Amino acid sequence: MFVYFNANPNDERIGDCVIRAMSLALNIDYDTILKLLVNNAKYFNCDLLVKDCYAKLLDDLGYECYDGRGYTVKEIAEDFFNKKLLLRIDGHLTCAMYGDVFDTWNTSSEMVDCFWIIE
Repeated sequence: MFVYFNANPNDERIGDCVIRAMSLALNIDYDTILKLLVNNAKYFNCDLLVKDCYAKLLDDLGYECYDGRGYTVKEIAEDFFNKKLLLRIDGHLTCAMYGDVFDTWNTSSEMVDCFWIIE
């Protein structure tokens, strides 16, 4: 099921999906995730909101990336109903927890290219 959620401290709907999704999945406040991503981007000389950049941070934190091609957000969320997940769709990162999809818009029917199991 889709649940509206916006971790942005000002409840703004801006291009911060990576920060919002990671904040929720990792249970780390928005500003701390933002600082981690900025430091990571500086270290690797990359754009903090691009998959190759934030994937390095997730890898450093010990999370493995899985191929999700051929499945929707909803299908993977339901298959891993007892887990927290970060799921990447085309140009967007979303979070699913315990079968529910949390985001500012319903990504349930979107096709996943990769995902991380957080818990």
